[in-house]
Amino acid sequence: MEIKRIQIMHATEGMILAEDVYTSTDKLLVTCNTILTSTVIQKIKKYGIFHILVYEKESEEATIEEEIEAKDIYLHKERLQRSQDFNAFKQDFEKSIKGLKKTFGRIMGDNGLDETEELLGRINAMVKHGHGTLHIMDMLNCMREYDDVTYAHSISVGLLCRLIGEWLKYPEKELQSLTLAGLVHDIGKLQISYSIISKPGKLTSQEYKIIQTHPRLGYNILMDKDFDKRVKLAALMHHERCDGSGYPFQLQAGEIDYWSKIVSIADVYDAMTADRSYRKGMCPFDVLNIWGKEGYIKHDPGLLMLFMEKTAYSYINSSVRLSDGRIGEIVSIQKDALARPLVRVGESFVDLNRENDIVIQQII
Repeated sequence: MEIKRIQIMHATEGMILAEDVYTSTDKLLVTCNTILTSTVIQKIKKYGIFHILVYEKESEEATIEEEIEAKDIYLHKERLQRSQDFNAFKQDFEKSIKGLKKTFGRIMGDNGLDETEELLGRINAMVKHGHGTLHIMDMLNCMREYDDVTYAHSISVGLLCRLIGEWLKYPEKELQSLTLAGLVHDIGKLQISYSIISKPGKLTSQEYKIIQTHPRLGYNILMDKDFDKRVKLAALMHHERCDGSGYPFQLQAGEIDYWSKIVSIADVYDAMTADRSYRKGMCPFDVLNIWGKEGYIKHDPGLLMLFMEKTAYSYINSSVRLSDGRIGEIVSIQKDALARPLVRVGESFVDLNRENDIVIQQII
């Protein structure tokens, strides 16, 4: 598809954004590949943005080469979903959601804690079926069909916390508790109206204030339970940010529990990369690019660097589609430019650290 620049007044529902949209203060407003709705269009207008780039459907049929590329992208996901490892991963994921619902129900009902060993065992099994960071990220990206966002998100955050704990070389007992912190971090949302939690469009200021109560609600639910104190604090502090911009207490870096900092990174990464009914999940390299600009202020620098490095390096040798439409392979990544690797396209190389107008649009 061709890309064209249009005035926002000429935008119509169904158009697809061809670039990220930022506010005048360089804050990400809407991500590339978002399908325009009336709500999204009004959001862009509200911030005084007059022009956007959108994809223009071609009048002629796609070329054979484009059809082959599209088929290859489809087959990559299809092959993964048909693999034995993915089937085992999916079964454990689905059973984990059921187990988490049961555990949450018992905690909320104050009927005593459900046994968490089986649930944590399934998370550990999914990590083993993942065979490394890249494979796990790939399989998580194929598990986006669940409507119950809170539970699926919590399983994903638990998985990512387990990975981070392994990178930090935590002993097994610590890994189990850190994974549990990721699993229950959003339990407070169960006391908030589902219509607000699942709302596809922008929240009103009052609705956002209600959402911001879920860390306190979660901590109150877990406060008297027989969990590691750090698990309870993760429910309370996972939305705090090191620069004091978070909630509910606007804590500074030294006041935030370390495990809460881990959970916050896993929480934000999954939220940014997961598909939602109102927008497509961001490419991991878009997340790395945003974090490279402002993430070290909001998150623990050491933890964020670890997560970014492990994530970026896991994609070496992966096929990607660039923003100019070319297909290539990531061949190397520089530590000081994690979001802008060197990509081989045919017999030539594209150094994204030098080609500032080109970005990775999609991992294929």
